[in-house]
Amino acid sequence: MSESTPQFVSPEHPQFSGFIFKIQANMDPKHRDRIAFVRIVSGKFERDMVVTHVQTGKKVRLSSSHKLFGNERETVDEAFPGDIIGLVGHDGFGIGDTLTTDSSICYDEIPRFTPEVFEYFHNPNTAKFKQFRQGLDQLLREGVAQAFQLKDTASRVPLLGAVGPLQFEVLQYRLETEYGAETRREPAPFQAVRWLPAGTKAEDLDGITLPTGSRFAFDGEENVVALFPTEWALNYFGQNHPSIPLSPLAPKREGR
Repeated sequence: MSESTPQFVSPEHPQFSGFIFKIQANMDPKHRDRIAFVRIVSGKFERDMVVTHVQTGKKVRLSSSHKLFGNERETVDEAFPGDIIGLVGHDGFGIGDTLTTDSSICYDEIPRFTPEVFEYFHNPNTAKFKQFRQGLDQLLREGVAQAFQLKDTASRVPLLGAVGPLQFEVLQYRLETEYGAETRREPAPFQAVRWLPAGTKAEDLDGITLPTGSRFAFDGEENVVALFPTEWALNYFGQNHPSIPLSPLAPKREGR
């Protein structure tokens, strides 16, 4: 549950609730589909039921539900607490999101590790740009890496952050093998990223001085981050701006 309303949700709770703990893109290359895996926590799942996607406040119908066994799928009509089901065709779902028929329930987000390595991913073959963009968008939704848009730049080259270089290798391999999109990787000159307080706007940054080589950017949720080339630069910023708290993790998304 969210921090504002801490509460234990019992499996015997009559209302349906569950959280998305994994997203897998391109499981069926013929259809480029995307499956959101949901752990059911309470109540009873029934195919075609209408639930609230807490992070957007929207009502969604869960009509395409499956259990997966390797490459085989089986349609699921009913499921119960503890079961895992796969939902197809919902591009707006993200890892950690809550689905429920009880609007008072909102599960805490699944923690993400702070990126420690940064790279630009280039698309050297413009004829394959659509495959590159589509593949990158879908794989980023899986949480393989995080994307940042640098402030005051019109560049379309994605700046990606990950915990380790292996994640970039996996991302590059899957782009090339699953989407047919060639990529060229370029190291970025950053070693640390920190999030500014929730609600910080682009116009709030005009009076803030950054150390040399540092940049402001925005994550996929439009939260403001600061990118630093060294730990020294990060500490220097903190010394010069003690009134601006920095966090190694993004602000939590609250259900609306």
